[in-house]
Order: sequence, then C-alpha cells, then structure tokens
Amino acid sequence: MFSHHTRFALALAAGLVLAGCGNGLDTTTIANGGIVVLGDQVTLHGIGSSEALLDATGRLVIDGHDVAVDATQRQLLQQYYQGARAVREHGVATGKAGAAVAVQSLKNAAEHVTGSDSEQADAKLDTATQRVDNEANKICLDIGQIRAAQNRLASSLPAFKPFAGIIDGDDSDCADDS
Repeated sequence: MFSHHTRFALALAAGLVLAGCGNGLDTTTIANGGIVVLGDQVTLHGIGSSEALLDATGRLVIDGHDVAVDATQRQLLQQYYQGARAVREHGVATGKAGAAVAVQSLKNAAEHVTGSDSEQADAKLDTATQRVDNEANKICLDIGQIRAAQNRLASSLPAFKPFAGIIDGDDSDCADDS
C-alpha cells in the first residue's frame, strides 16, 4: 500500500507531532531522563536520588554542593556539557530534516497520483531522507563525546561515580545500517 519511504515519513511525522506535545519548555532529555538539558543548564540524575548540575564553565554541583575539581576534570565537565547541548541542537536539526521528509513524502504521493515524474520525486525523497541520517549521525557522535567524558570523570572524580552509568553501552546503536 505505502512505500518504505512513505511509511518512514508518516511514522516520523507522527513522532514529531507527539514530541511537540511536551511541556513547552526548551527541554531535551537524554538516556531516559538521566540527562536533562533545560536552557543553559544540564542536570544529571544518578544512582538513587543523586542530582548534579553542570554549566558551560565546568562547574559541578551535586545535591546542592559545589564539587572541587582540577583543571582536567573541569575540561571533561565542559566536554560533557557541550556534548549534551549538541545532542539538543542536533536533535532539533534531525526533527526539521524529518519534517522535510514528511513533506516530500506527501509531494511524492501527489506526484504519483497525477502521473508526474516519480523518479525525480523519489530522488528528492532519498535526498531528504539522507539529511535525516546525517543529522542523526551527529547525535551519535555527541553521545560518544558524553560517554568519553563520563568514563574519564568516573575514574578520576569519586563524587561523579553515581552518574557513571548514565550513558552505557558502546557505539553499536550508531553503527551504519547500510
């Protein structure tokens, strides 16, 4: 009934609509809420009820108390923060690219019905779909950046241990499916 591209675009469009039904704030959650990006603040939810706040300067506040860090740890905290913010930015770009796929799918359907050049329409849809893949790949790189900082912080900063497992696994979820 529907082509693979059309089903993909419709599912993506539905996801975008559902995502738009959030709380209306500039909020992004990562790792099932383990990381929350709200404005310029990054909040980490660790083991138990531990909560940490990160900012762009590499400041770390755990359960309301500032944590002393050395220069290397501060740099890792900044890397973690930047990775989390980048996930948000690339997530927005992926959503926009996904919306373009949905629009192109609708155009394709109309062109197929009217007998227009469906080969050209399919090529446009393939291009739009590739943009989604490209943006999603950026998110994978961002998650890798967070994971690298997280792992180094967990081994060098005892206070960070409750947050050591927020990003787990490896990059296998980001492997190329082609």
